[in-house]
Amino acid sequence: MTTARVLLPKEHGAYGQVIFPLVSVFAVAGISPAGLAVSAAVIAGFLAHEPAVIVLGFRGQRARRELSSAAGRWLGVCLAVGLAAALTAVIIIAPKARWSLLVPAVPAVFLVGFMVCGREKSWYGETAAAFAFAGVAVPVAMAAGASPNAALAVAIPFAVLFITTTLAVRVVILRVRGGGDPRAAAATRRATLAIAAASGLLMTAMTLVGWLAPPVPIASAPGLLTSALVAARPPSPARLRALGWTLVAVSTLTAVIVMMTV
Repeated sequence: MTTARVLLPKEHGAYGQVIFPLVSVFAVAGISPAGLAVSAAVIAGFLAHEPAVIVLGFRGQRARRELSSAAGRWLGVCLAVGLAAALTAVIIIAPKARWSLLVPAVPAVFLVGFMVCGREKSWYGETAAAFAFAGVAVPVAMAAGASPNAALAVAIPFAVLFITTTLAVRVVILRVRGGGDPRAAAATRRATLAIAAASGLLMTAMTLVGWLAPPVPIASAPGLLTSALVAARPPSPARLRALGWTLVAVSTLTAVIVMMTV
């Protein structure tokens, strides 16, 4: 029991990044064998994270010494299941939709590279994770027969939500970590506000010219507004738990809007 608990992913926010896009896309597009295979590969990769960081030594030498055997076995099982599921998805998905598998796969490859280099928690590592988890909605939707536009209408709001809110949370952390880094916090705040504003304007413009479906900016609005508010007025680090639950609520609202409008 203890070993299983330790080896589960410790990044609680990542659970939502895995679950919300999958639940939303299955509700919108329906369930298909290829979509289930893609989902199984994603979940297996997610569960492989904790044993991988233990094996790589990023949880400390004590964890590596005490848990390396269990972590190695768990990692092997997760990788075997993930590889089998991924190959199944490649084989059974409709040929015209096969390209969609690259949407989550490309950022996932970058994420693995950042993790091996110990840069998973950098802004670019977390951005790669956000693109990978949100991008899963594209092949899952297209495997069920949805159009690329419908698939993107599910993926884009979650990508915007995960990227901007992750940057906003970094503003809070940078203000206090290691005594605080005001310059980095200020730069991240400006970047978050700029990305939120640019994303909103770009999606609105693309919707007006017919390149995006109207539900995309509507479903993206809660995440953009939340990230802008958090970045502009960062809460106290003592309120990080409350902030985490707020982000869960915003993710839930985004999922509901996606399921009701796409």
